[in-house]
Amino acid sequence: MEKNSIWQKLLAFFLSILAAAIILPAIFAVPLEFLIMNESTYTALSTNTKLLETGQEAFSGYIAAQLNTPGENESVPPVFSNEEVLVQGIKPFITYEWLSMTLTDVSSQLLQFFNFKQPFGIVEIDLNDVKENVLNGKEDLVESILSSSAPCSSDEVKQLTSTNLSVRDVPLCNPPEELKADVTAVVSDYVETFLYKIPDGYQINVEEGIQNSMTNPIVSYSLIRWLFRIIPIVWLVLLILIGVCLRKNRSEMRTWIGRLLTISAAICLILLLILLIGSEQFTALLINQTLTSENGAFGTILLIALQAVTYKALIWMGIISAGIFLVGFLILFFNKWNVQRKIAAERKQEEIQYQETSQEMLEAKQAMAEAVEEEPMLEDQAEEVEEPKEVKKEETGTKKPAKKPARKTKKKEE
Repeated sequence: MEKNSIWQKLLAFFLSILAAAIILPAIFAVPLEFLIMNESTYTALSTNTKLLETGQEAFSGYIAAQLNTPGENESVPPVFSNEEVLVQGIKPFITYEWLSMTLTDVSSQLLQFFNFKQPFGIVEIDLNDVKENVLNGKEDLVESILSSSAPCSSDEVKQLTSTNLSVRDVPLCNPPEELKADVTAVVSDYVETFLYKIPDGYQINVEEGIQNSMTNPIVSYSLIRWLFRIIPIVWLVLLILIGVCLRKNRSEMRTWIGRLLTISAAICLILLLILLIGSEQFTALLINQTLTSENGAFGTILLIALQAVTYKALIWMGIISAGIFLVGFLILFFNKWNVQRKIAAERKQEEIQYQETSQEMLEAKQAMAEAVEEEPMLEDQAEEVEEPKEVKKEETGTKKPAKKPARKTKKKEE
């Protein structure tokens, strides 16, 4: 394999820094779209006992504050002067069923605004059912308030026995049984009259709270939301570009990307652990900056819901970070295993070649040894072959002179 140039490694280094910097927002984009901005998440929260108890406390406190707030040229009746007793008396009329439906409806309205399906960030809470429950049980409410108070003194009893008894003359005490019916009727009439003065709905202006924390909030929120949607794609593109820069040496490319994923994911896990520890303080700070003091009665509800969702989001981010860490570790593991396998294959190939070379050398040596052994035998055979030829030459040499005289005698005879 070819080596990557220094410029390719330098470009991959800068891309790696950028990828490591945006990995946390890229991970956050997943729970943001599929958890935080999903209505089913808040539908499940609507059955949370702690959230329902807090909602009951908040709405009871809101109605109690209305009864304890005088109108123009009016004064608060003494019977409603203790707000804590008043809250405890109103609580039974704030049912969990109504709270669950209200929380689901409120979350739906909020998500419609944050998901760009509603142009205005105003949440409407319908109080007609609560007012009707209190109106139907106004006598029970008054009896609860009176029974929670101390017994009336003699002076207070005299005050209650006056002929022209009004709600302004009713002290905050528990009257005798013979007077309780008349006192309850007088206070109940006042409760009925005052309930009609309470608005039928309660509004929470989320957009106004956002405007207090940033300028031009709608545009800023839109840009931030779309940025979080694009960041995961940008992060994946950066990983692809790093692979392209280091493509000449695939082993180095896999090692580089594996280390980038494991180190970045480990840093994310550490940061998420810190955020998980301080998530309650963070969400409380966000609620304080978003809501005004007028909406303080419902700030605790939003705080509990936001803390629960934030906790789930951080857990999911931790799971995704752990998954990325595992992917990087597997890349490093299989890359190392692949390199070791190639090294082992190369060594085995070298051993086979060495054995083949040794075998060839051994065969060559054996051939040379056999050739050396065969040379004397060939020389001996060559000598044995040469000796008969010399004998023949000698024999032919002796016979030829013997024939010549015979021919001469023959001629002479002729």
